[in-house]
Amino acid sequence: MNSQFSIPSLPETSQCSPNQLIQLARNLPDATISIPSVDKVLEAIEQGKADQLSKLDWIYCIYAKAQWDQQNIDRSSKTSVAIWKVAISNSWLQHQLLWRLAIYDGDWQEQVLAQSLAESFDIFANSVIHLLPVQIIRALRSTQAGIELAKIPCEHRVNRTELLNTIKEDLPIWIPLFSKFIEDITPYFNTIRSPNQQQVRWLLSCLDEMSDSQQIKAVNHLLTKVSNDIASNHSLLVDWLQNKYRNGENWYKLSDPARQRLREWIGGINYTDFQKLVNIILNKLDLQDFESNRLCRRRDFWANYSNRFERLRILLPNTSQIAIGYQIQGDVDLLEDDGSDCTEVCIFDFGEWFVVEFFRGRGSETRLFPKNPRNQQILFGESTLSVKRIRCLGSDKHDHEFLWQVFSRVWLANNGILPNPDTQRSRNPTADQLQQRENKLERWKREIERLEREAKVYCNKICFLID
Repeated sequence: MNSQFSIPSLPETSQCSPNQLIQLARNLPDATISIPSVDKVLEAIEQGKADQLSKLDWIYCIYAKAQWDQQNIDRSSKTSVAIWKVAISNSWLQHQLLWRLAIYDGDWQEQVLAQSLAESFDIFANSVIHLLPVQIIRALRSTQAGIELAKIPCEHRVNRTELLNTIKEDLPIWIPLFSKFIEDITPYFNTIRSPNQQQVRWLLSCLDEMSDSQQIKAVNHLLTKVSNDIASNHSLLVDWLQNKYRNGENWYKLSDPARQRLREWIGGINYTDFQKLVNIILNKLDLQDFESNRLCRRRDFWANYSNRFERLRILLPNTSQIAIGYQIQGDVDLLEDDGSDCTEVCIFDFGEWFVVEFFRGRGSETRLFPKNPRNQQILFGESTLSVKRIRCLGSDKHDHEFLWQVFSRVWLANNGILPNPDTQRSRNPTADQLQQRENKLERWKREIERLEREAKVYCNKICFLID
């Protein structure tokens, strides 16, 4: 049968002579192929010729050193020390050894690095202790690797992500410990006896980069393990926790002990601001003795409720603001002059209630407002408030007359505002003391009624002028 396809014709192959290639080969210089070996590397080190070794020589030596050690047990340690000493001045060799040492673990040990090289690492490390990869390797090899790893970014003021970006060319950042040590950030922070502001900022940077579940776990640990003294000295930490966890769904993700501690921390910071205000007023303003004594008693009384302060707003008359200047931080505003007696005003947020404390002047009462949107907007939202405007709001009130601390405590408790758990109970007053209080209380009631009438007249006049 004839084929339907024709076979294409191929060009004829030219007759090539290898004479030229042979001639070229004859003109090449003699070359000796150097086969890598551990002995060759060790001999070069002994002769001070380590700088003449090729990268291939070093790679083979590192790879074959474990097997060579088995055949030269008596020389294994000494020769590994010699290799590390060369690495001190050879950055490429450093990288090869440190990279393998970082993953020297478990079933991979012998395939990655000889045991003798791993065990003699300190010879090298003690000479270049300042190198970041060396610090990390030492942390990885410690019994508390996570804690020691967390210490390094703290000292360098970087978070975990920033640390890994710095060393990703030097070490295998994919090993498990690098992904897990973020869980040891707060346990490490807890080991710092008196953290400074930079260390607190570092902690917050680390918390911000965590996943939601990691952060919840870290914050629970932080709140239940870190001392109250640290919280009271670092309002930045408490402010971060308050913004992230006091409101919203995160609040309910915290454990009961953590929620209680956060309340205490927030209260402690806010009470400290209140305490500082009173102390500055006592030092800066020319007060009469009875006014100074009254302020001291207020300060000491509210210390028993320091765990309950969720927010604090301070309103200062112009004279106090001039005298105090910028020594008070936080939510501080000017108290509008409405003709009332000169006084400072503090507004406390106790969760379900707002408490308004008038420091001085006639009346000088404490007022209790339910926490509703209207009161919140007025007491914490409006930029201009005055004594009369606050008195116009209408509220339950309490005096500061004789034995007022005893009865204020009962009054607050009846509204669910309880003192700190460790607060001592007051002694019961005698019959004579009760009668003495009753006489003074009658005068105070008449005075406060007069002040409230004045306040209503003032507020009605303001409203009329606005309309």
